[in-house]
Amino acid sequence: MKSSYWGIFLVGFALTNLFSCGNDDSMTLSNAKSIISFSVDGVEGVIDQSTKTISLGLFETDLTAITPSISISGNATISPASGVAQDFTNPVTYTVTAQDGSSETFTVTVFSVLFTFSSDGTNYELVRSNMSWTDAAAFAVARGGILAEINSEEEQTAIFEALNNASIIATNTVAADGGGASYVWIGGNDLATEGEWIWDGDNDQMGAQFWMGVQDGSPIGGLYNNWGDEPDDFGSGQDGLGLAITDWPLGVAGQWNDVDHTNELYFLVELN
Repeated sequence: MKSSYWGIFLVGFALTNLFSCGNDDSMTLSNAKSIISFSVDGVEGVIDQSTKTISLGLFETDLTAITPSISISGNATISPASGVAQDFTNPVTYTVTAQDGSSETFTVTVFSVLFTFSSDGTNYELVRSNMSWTDAAAFAVARGGILAEINSEEEQTAIFEALNNASIIATNTVAADGGGASYVWIGGNDLATEGEWIWDGDNDQMGAQFWMGVQDGSPIGGLYNNWGDEPDDFGSGQDGLGLAITDWPLGVAGQWNDVDHTNELYFLVELN
């Protein structure tokens, strides 16, 4: 009887220790504290976990009252909370706190895809979204306009000054075949016939020819041009007209370059 009693005691003691150890393990607190996704109306933000920054572009949006949907690491909390409207006129800081009490801050920038301005009675929209030249032209037509056609030094100057105030992140709109510089699409191309540069902002393959040839070519009909030491059809297939916003080896910011029309760049819409 005594032996049986001690056997039961030892079994109970062992089970108690086993469950106790299990409880200790379960009490290890998580230090996970990341924002996993950040979206607004189904548009996903770009999260850089190394810099703890998030950027998100929205189309025609009032930035003063944006309500994001946020997912975070398990067992963590976030402040401000997901689903709570914020004013994103300036970047907003979110703090994610892990279960163990440690925290991480993320800086979120929300911007309007469209930057609008007017000059000499003409309205323009800079679209800060990356598209090929042909897709950009189709988008411009859907907006009721065309890719911008620049017909004078005055128009060129006004546009370039506006672009300098458009908060463009230059690294987001780079044409690698354009000397690694940053560009926005405007409405010229020589897609139909190599070397015959026309204003064709709606991509209907018709428009006034303003240039013939390469660097040593010539303007047509006295129409305005603002090439760098271009066009050169480098590597062939450089059939879209880009307005540079940074310097490159054969030109400076503000001048024009022929770049591959499949590059995905920001673009300038001229509204009718």
